[in-house]
Parts: sequence; C-alpha cells; structure tokens
Amino acid sequence: MKKIMLVDDEKSILNSLKRELMDWCSDKKIEIISFTNPIEAFDALEIEKEVFLVISDLRMPEMLGSDLLLKIREKYSEIITILLTGYSEIDEIMKAVKSGIFAYILKPWDEKYLLTEINKAHELSILKEEKVRYIKLLEEELKWGGELQKKILKREIPVSKTITVDVEYQPLPMLYCGGDYYDIIALPNDNYLVLLGDVAGHGLKAAFITTILKTIIFSEYVRNNQDKGISPADFLKWLNKRISLELSQFPDMLITFVALVVNPEEKKITFSNAGQSHFYLVRGNKVHPIHDEGLCLNITDDPNYRNKSFKIETGDQIYMFTDGLIEVGENKSNLSQELTGQLLLDETGKKSGPKEIIESFRSISTEGVFYDDITLLSIRIN
Repeated sequence: MKKIMLVDDEKSILNSLKRELMDWCSDKKIEIISFTNPIEAFDALEIEKEVFLVISDLRMPEMLGSDLLLKIREKYSEIITILLTGYSEIDEIMKAVKSGIFAYILKPWDEKYLLTEINKAHELSILKEEKVRYIKLLEEELKWGGELQKKILKREIPVSKTITVDVEYQPLPMLYCGGDYYDIIALPNDNYLVLLGDVAGHGLKAAFITTILKTIIFSEYVRNNQDKGISPADFLKWLNKRISLELSQFPDMLITFVALVVNPEEKKITFSNAGQSHFYLVRGNKVHPIHDEGLCLNITDDPNYRNKSFKIETGDQIYMFTDGLIEVGENKSNLSQELTGQLLLDETGKKSGPKEIIESFRSISTEGVFYDDITLLSIRIN
C-alpha cells in the first residue's frame, strides 16, 4: 500500500493534517504515517519503502524541514516532497525549492488547495512508476535483442595454421545491441573472406539491419561465388545494390563496409572499402595505415568500388575496427592516425589482443566511456 509521510513537531498539526487527508487517502487506499521528529522520519524511510510523498513542516528543533527534504532528495529521489510552513523565510524556502520540492504550502492551509496539491503529487507518482516500468520493459527488450543479435552474428572463427583471427564486439552498454557487423568465412584453397561493417545509428533498428546483412551475404553471394573466387570490389557492388533494395524506404540509412580476402599461400591481402575506417598493418613494432576511400553503401547505384592489395609476411598483424573505437568524447572527434597506431601496440612495442587494445583506447578518454558500438578484429599471419 502506498503511504504519505507527515512530519511536524506539533502533534496538533499532525492530527489536523490527518483529518484533512483521511477521506482522500481512504478513497485512494493510501496509508498515512506521521513523525514529530524529522531525524526519525528520515531513518524510517529505509524501512517504509512505499512512501511516495513526504509533507514536512519547516521549523522543527531537531532539523529544519528544508534540510530534511534536501536529504530525502539526495537519497530517495523518487519520493515527492512538499514543504508546509507558517514562516516566510525566503532563504529556507529557496533551499527547499532547490532540493526539488513539488510545492510549498503556507499555514494555515486552505483545505481545497492542500488536497489539490496532494492529488497532483499522487498523479505524478503514478507517472513516475509507469516510467520506471516502461524503462524496465524497454531494457528487457533491448537485452533480448542483444542476446538474439549475438546468436545471429556468431560464427565459428575458422581454425587455421596460416592465420589466427580474434574479435571483440562491444555494443553500447545501455542498448545491449547495435549496428556493427563482422564475419570471417573460410573459402576454398585456404583463403578467407573477412568482413566488417557499421550501420548508422544504434540499438534495435541498426541491429535489425545487421541481421539482414547476415542473412543475405552468405546465402545469396558467398555460397554462389566462393568456388569462382571472390573479388571484394565485386562483392561490395553486389551488396550495395542488394541492400539498397532492402532499405529503399530508408535512403538516409547508411552502412560503411570493408571486405578483405586473405590469401596466405600467396602472402597477399586483397580488399575494397565502402567508407569504413582505415585499417592497420603492424609489422614488427611499426604500424602502417592501409588507406582506401569508397562511398558508403546505400548512397548511389554506381559506387565504383575497386580492389587494392598488399603483401603480407609471417608475423604480420592486421587490425580492423569500426569508428566507435577512435571517436573520443561526446563530440566524437576522431583520433589521429599517429595516436591510433601507438595505441595498437603496448608500451614495449608488442602487439596486444583486441580486449587489451580497446581498454587502451578507453583509458585516453577523459570520460572513460565510448559513445558508439565497437568492433575490433585482428588477423595474425602465422
């Protein structure tokens, strides 16, 4: 049962308030509890979890009502507060206002006005409860979406003597799911197709599009072309056309994407880029940015993607990531290539795993948080 707490050092005032509120509380099925000592009243809130409203006098010997309501605001922000006073002490009233009181009522109070304010406070408490329930429901839905996305995107990373692949995916914590897409697909002749994409936006909408990508890429393209040899540029041209059909009603929904074919036998990587962040080749203790420009998916019907390639050596490590890793601060300014390269190595110049690298990037942010989904994928040439 919901409760209203009354606090006044004068018992006669408490009794008068109870009489005024008795019928209203009975109709609303609300219990009234009262205290003459504000310190005891504050301590009681630890036990009285159903209190939604505290009405307190201002002048009390043990503690001013303004101080009591301020303490309640700091510890129990969900409780609504009303200050009841016979004094016009502006400083104390202002203190109570700053503490977030719902209203202040002068003694002697007008019965109709008192009940009106309490009724409004009760309606506000109901709205607050509904908001809490809605947020909890939304969080449960997002958690479910996040778990489903993990299962859909999860693919067994190929076990190979020629390459070692490691992936770390971290959606925004409060959303649980996001718009990052990755895949590592074994091709004939010990070749590997490595894919990394980033859908604009966050949450369920972006996660839904990653599900579309997962559904169509292997079944409609890789399966039909893997024996003929896959060209990253041709794949991106096909994907741009295919995803544009799926997103025809959402022309502003953009997707960045990069595709690599790793050929360990020929010691070569061929790739094509559709607006994705530069990736990096680490050889020894030197970091080499791999540049290539290309339009995001879903911009134009003729994006003119092209293949580029570079040689690889045993011990090389390639790092690919979505831009959430290098966007620092709420204004999302990108880190420089030089600093990004430094963070891909530890203090001794050795290569680190994706989790350790992500923490290195996190450590340079003043807030210690990221503002976008993050996927970091590493490929080691054995």
